[in-house]
Amino acid sequence: MSSFRYERPESVAQATALLAAAPGRARVLAGGTDLLVALRAGGARPELVVDVKRIPGIGDIAWTDGGDLVLGACALVEEIAADARVRAVFPALAEGAGAIGSLQIRWRATVGGNLANASPCMDTAPPLLVLDARVRVAGTGGERELPLAEFFRGVRQTALGPGEMLVAVVVPRPAAGLRSAFAKIKRVAGHDLALVNAAAAYDPGARTLRVAVGSCGTTPLLAPALEGIAAAADPAAVGARLAELALARVCPIDDVRASAEYRRDMTALLCRRLAARLLAGGRRPS
Repeated sequence: MSSFRYERPESVAQATALLAAAPGRARVLAGGTDLLVALRAGGARPELVVDVKRIPGIGDIAWTDGGDLVLGACALVEEIAADARVRAVFPALAEGAGAIGSLQIRWRATVGGNLANASPCMDTAPPLLVLDARVRVAGTGGERELPLAEFFRGVRQTALGPGEMLVAVVVPRPAAGLRSAFAKIKRVAGHDLALVNAAAAYDPGARTLRVAVGSCGTTPLLAPALEGIAAAADPAAVGARLAELALARVCPIDDVRASAEYRRDMTALLCRRLAARLLAGGRRPS
């Protein structure tokens, strides 16, 4: 492990000032589940590590009076997965958070770190994409918000500018009756990275069904919504349409974990499973 300077700011302003003073040479430490591994392996050689965990409020899970969910960037994914209100209102998000690594990892990993790491197979991105989440970013010039769909730019590349850090994720109040779910294909029964993951959200009032797919391209993909989907629609037919829509947009690769062909097949399978589940009321299959 190479040497670096370590700072533990107590405000967002202090943190962004530190980052701005070392553009391209600083890394943010939140949970550390990715960064510490990279530091030990020599894959990351920053001059400065900025530990943001002590910043007040940055680890909170909060709700606005209007019903929006606000996740501080350092909110632990296990706390998100276990939160009763999150599980009731945004089940896809709770399920995606609960699918990350092992229990020990989930008690360290943060939602902001998972997103800012920008791995194509991250498990929080597909649920947050179908739920129209926005990210709140802070820099020395203040804060800005942008849709999560615009945050990812490539493998481990984001829209964060020099001196900026992700401070919160905002999930807007869902439409009445919204149903959402998450599903994942992995190599082993225990904890593992996703070969393919996906989340879908069905709005019975608007009669729309949306899907987002991860691990099938350089970034997680949010597909356009299927429209005119009645609650009594045939789940198999809807699932086939949803799969066709997703497959027209994914661009998987062959790698050591799976082939592109397998990923395409699993994308179609997850679309069919999610459509069947959401049109059945959103319940997990028994």
